[in-house]
Amino acid sequence: MTAAFEVSIKPGSAEISNLTETAMAFLQGGGVDSLTTHHVALALEEMLTNLATHGNAADSPATIRLAIDPHKVNVEIIDCGEYFDPRETPDPDIAKDVADREVGGLGLYLVRKIAVDIAYARRDGRNVTTFALARSTI
Repeated sequence: MTAAFEVSIKPGSAEISNLTETAMAFLQGGGVDSLTTHHVALALEEMLTNLATHGNAADSPATIRLAIDPHKVNVEIIDCGEYFDPRETPDPDIAKDVADREVGGLGLYLVRKIAVDIAYARRDGRNVTTFALARSTI
């Protein structure tokens, strides 16, 4: 992916917040609609929070790249966390009552629902996760 936006951050809450604000400004400046901009920020926050919480990589920088295409926004996250293919986790049972559900999994489920494409590779001990979100035509 040719990156129009690239940054490396440690996935702490303040850094993630700053990243989402900067990414949203970049997308808005690139003419991306507000719904898609919000969805990209939501997906970035979820993926990076999971990396810090479950990937044992809170102190290691992750590289985030965004590229704007006419019909979608492409996202790439490269990190040195533990192996994690986001396509392999089971969907939560959303038919269950909230009180009866296991904690977790909804954020990643949402990312998979809003992404039009998601891919994963493990290269040189790093996770390379790519996904795309369709730009709204509304």
